[in-house]
Amino acid sequence: MCRCLGKVCAGVLLLAVAGCTLDSFLLPGSVVYGPKLIVAGTVGEVSAKLQDGLSDAGIMLVSKRVGDDFRIGGTVPKTRTAFCLHLSEKKIGGSIKTLIRMQWDRGGDEELWQRIQAILTTPTDDGARASKTPNSSEK
Repeated sequence: MCRCLGKVCAGVLLLAVAGCTLDSFLLPGSVVYGPKLIVAGTVGEVSAKLQDGLSDAGIMLVSKRVGDDFRIGGTVPKTRTAFCLHLSEKKIGGSIKTLIRMQWDRGGDEELWQRIQAILTTPTDDGARASKTPNSSEK
């Protein structure tokens, strides 16, 4: 019994000397709640725009509805930062808006957040097509 206990103590000591702590084995990576953003449009419109833009950037996505939230998750290939966007619909001032909350690991990724903001601020293709289509009264 004493030999087994001695081996276990030696193993723990060896891990401590090597720089590993029990915390890194017992606790998963920290998850950080990042910034929030409110944009105009329904959850369906905003999620479609985000999925198109992030897919075009080479990020593989998984989407899922959980209760009232719609979630879009993925991993940034370059930094290997896992993220989840939580989208929920809010009625503010008589119009429908979508609240986007970012959740990520490894301390976050500012470049990813800037990309998401750029995707959300670019006009949709539908708006561009509508402005290029002449009205029938202009003939």
